[in-house]
Formats: sequence, C-alpha cells, structure tokens
Amino acid sequence: MDNRAKHPKSVLAIVITMLALGFVLHLVRGHAQTGKRDPSLAYKLADGPFAVETIDQTLHDANRNKDLPIRIAVPKTGGPFPVIVFSHGAGGSGQNYFGLTGFWASHGYVVIQPTHNDSLALRRENGEPLPSGPRQLVEEYLFNSEDWIERVRDITLVMDSLGDLEKRLPQLKEKLDQKRIGVGGHSYGAFTTQMIGGVTLDIPGQPKAQSFGDARPRALLLLSPQGKSANGLTENSWKLMTRPTMSMSGSNDSGVMGQLADWRRDPFTYSPAGDKYLVWIDGAFHMSFTGALAQSQTGQSPRGMLFSRLSQGTDQKAVFDYVKVASIAFWDAYLKGEPKAKTYLRSDTLVKYSNLTVKVDRK
Repeated sequence: MDNRAKHPKSVLAIVITMLALGFVLHLVRGHAQTGKRDPSLAYKLADGPFAVETIDQTLHDANRNKDLPIRIAVPKTGGPFPVIVFSHGAGGSGQNYFGLTGFWASHGYVVIQPTHNDSLALRRENGEPLPSGPRQLVEEYLFNSEDWIERVRDITLVMDSLGDLEKRLPQLKEKLDQKRIGVGGHSYGAFTTQMIGGVTLDIPGQPKAQSFGDARPRALLLLSPQGKSANGLTENSWKLMTRPTMSMSGSNDSGVMGQLADWRRDPFTYSPAGDKYLVWIDGAFHMSFTGALAQSQTGQSPRGMLFSRLSQGTDQKAVFDYVKVASIAFWDAYLKGEPKAKTYLRSDTLVKYSNLTVKVDRK
C-alpha cells in the first residue's frame, strides 16, 4: 500500500542522523558571513510552483532476494519530470533530507530516495546490533567492498524499476522522464554516487581499477564526497568521470577518520575538465548539507540546544540556502537544459549573493 510520508521530528531521530553521517564536534570553527544578502542574486531560493506529495514504497530485487524501501517526492501536477535518485549518508535513511529533496521536487523533479542496508533505523527495525558511534559506523563500511557494491545495486534497482513504478502508482502516471536521470548523494551516498558515475577502485585482493559505473545518469551531485582513501580511491580513480559533476563541501567538513576538509576537493581536482564544479562554503559542516542545522538554533529545548552546539555560531540557514541554490541550478542546467541555469553556474553571482562566503571553481 502507498503511505504518505511522515517526517521524523524527535530528538532521537536527529541524534541518530548526526551520528550516521559522521559529524565530528571537534572540527575547526568556520565563519559563514551573516551580512544582508540580495535575494535577486539567488538563482532559485523559494520553494517552486509545484505542491509535493511523498510516497513510501518497497522494491523487490529477485536477484538478491532483497526488499528495498524507497521514498518518492513527486509534484502533484504536471510532468513528465526528470528523475533524481538520492543516496543517504552512512547510517541515514531515505526518509531524511526532505528539506533538500522536497525543494527539488517543488521545482519539477521526481526524487527517489532508497534506504540502504546500513541505515540505523532499518537495522534497529531488524533487530541488528548498532555501532557505538560515528567512528565505528565509518569503520564498518570503510573496508567493506561488498556493502559498497550493494549500495550501487540499490541505485541500479531504482533506475531499473522506474517503468514499473509508473505503471503501479497512479501518482506517477506520466510523471517520470526516464531519459533525464540524475544521481546524487551525501557522505557515504556521495561515494555511492561516484561509483555510479564511473570512478575506478583499487579493492584489496581484487583486480585494480574496477568500475561499477552506470551510463544512465546524465549528471552527478556529490555532497561531502570522499577523496583519496583506504576505500579504493586513488589519484587515477576519477579519470573516467566525464559527466557533469558538482562537488560541494566546506571549511568545517572534515572526515570522521581525521581527514582535513580539503580532502573532499579530490573528486573535482582529479576528474577531467568539462562541466565540473566545486562549491566550497565557508562555515559548512558535514551536517550542513542535510538541512538539519538550518532549523531553529535557539531555545532551551534539547533539540534547540543540540542545534546551537553543532552550529558553533555560524549562520546555518544561510549555508543551507547556498546548498539549495547551487544544487537546483546544477540540476536545471544538466537535467532540464536551461541556459539560464548554466549561465548562473558559470558566473560569480552565487559568490556575490553569499557575500563571498561561497567560492565556486569550474573546469
């Protein structure tokens, strides 16, 4: 049956998400500038013209004998729309990130979010043991190439199932443009997206430079991506990443294993030139890209105090605005072919809008 999504609001759900996505409290403080911004310089900031509904479904993969929960955000009217498949961070859930995915849907996209096996909520539901903290969570997948590949197969299953979903669900009838697909992800989901996008991996004990790429996605969005590391990424891994790609990170987005934030520049640095973007946000933490820190940072409630602590005095509402503006311009440019969006990406308008808090590199 189809169920309307209910977005978790408990403090416990917030804490679980923060652990799952590898947020580190001892990061170096950054300063997102809070000066007055000119809204005319934002490509798109307000919600779009489409009302959005969410649908929970389960896909079955007969080859793996696996059920995959998915959440779909779809405009209630119009279509067909480009499809974005979005992969969550380690331990997260397809029910997270609605502040971003719902925003995209309101501007004319169907966004599908699978919940992968590493989801803490799913593991708890299945009675599986949970990691003690962010570091253990990362260590669980860091050397687990089987889990890397499972995640890729989840994304592949979603793309393979688009036609069936459109037939089964009245809400999706004539809504999906299967020729215009984008894939994005945050943290571990960015690694999954890179694999779909064609990075090659040196997996210990296996042939070097293995690729798990899929030719269907036209564009790739990497939020807090991984650089060269023990999970098989080398300087040569990105040579085949030829599709339009936007990487996004920031000054406080250090890795949970001790990597400096600059480590996350590697996918942009080592990929070939051509429709590549690096959006670097001063004051952005790992959790800034989820939208969680953009919510209320005031008050004495446990939730407000937690947000205040994690934000460390930065304007996280402004940071998340930059994430939304940059990402929707990218999708519009490369999934809808809108010239205005591509012009925006190639200009310094976002930098000016942010009062120099954002830096955009291109090649």
